Amino acid sequence: MSNGQKDLVVPMSFTPSVGTYLQRVQALGALEGSGETLAFSPHIHPVLEALHHVLAGGEVEVRIVRSGQATLVEELNALAERVLEESRALPPGLIVTAV
Repeated sequence: MSNGQKDLVVPMSFTPSVGTYLQRVQALGALEGSGETLAFSPHIHPVLEALHHVLAGGEVEVRIVRSGQATLVEELNALAERVLEESRALPPGLIVTAV
């Protein structure tokens, strides 16, 4: 499927944990819809906007209003840590992480 843009899919190599993390985040509802209706969940969007401000040199305040399921939080934290562990083992020029 083409919408006039070139290079819509860029092949990249990731550590196995990056793929696992991204698949799990998607399975838990970070993205909604498909194709042209694909969008970030309304619950995720403010977190992404805050992240973007931090990355752009800003400062944000984060407050957890209601805790999520502890086992899922632990699972995601462990996956994120595994991403870092695997990435640390790569040569410096090959490090690509999603977290």
